[in-house]
Amino acid sequence: LEQPEKSRDYLSRASEDIQRISESLSDIVWNINPKYDDIDNLFIRMKRYAADMLDGKQITGHYDFPPAGEKFALSMTRRRDLYLVFKEAVNNMAKYSGATEAEISLQVTGNEILLQVKDNGKGFDMDQVKSGNGLTNMQQRAQAEGGTCRIESAPGKGTLVELRMKAG
Repeated sequence: LEQPEKSRDYLSRASEDIQRISESLSDIVWNINPKYDDIDNLFIRMKRYAADMLDGKQITGHYDFPPAGEKFALSMTRRRDLYLVFKEAVNNMAKYSGATEAEISLQVTGNEILLQVKDNGKGFDMDQVKSGNGLTNMQQRAQAEGGTCRIESAPGKGTLVELRMKAG
């Protein structure tokens, strides 16, 4: 109390930590609840998350998802990994890209899922970036599901995160 600036910083960090923990718990409950096995619920959750993140940074989002009612199987583990890679890509875009436009598409063809998160932001030099936990986690989640996560970026050219994984 005697150092209000320090107190403000501490409370701000605590608030961010609580928000992150709350989101993580919500994600866990959502993922294991069989009520949400329907793929339409996943797409709704993804669109809502992206809209909230992008709106907060004044980024115009364009979304291309399969039409409601399209059915395909997705195991609980794949659903979780798809969602977490998606969240990481959208979160990174909102935090670091400086973008004004974003395109998010998810396509299912045969037994493959293709997720693309693309922005018109400042991009970065792929050779200069230090692979943080987020980028590494996306790669590991894709590989765990027998898929790939490709990241394309260049200064001034925006960024593309592309995830390919098996449906099922």
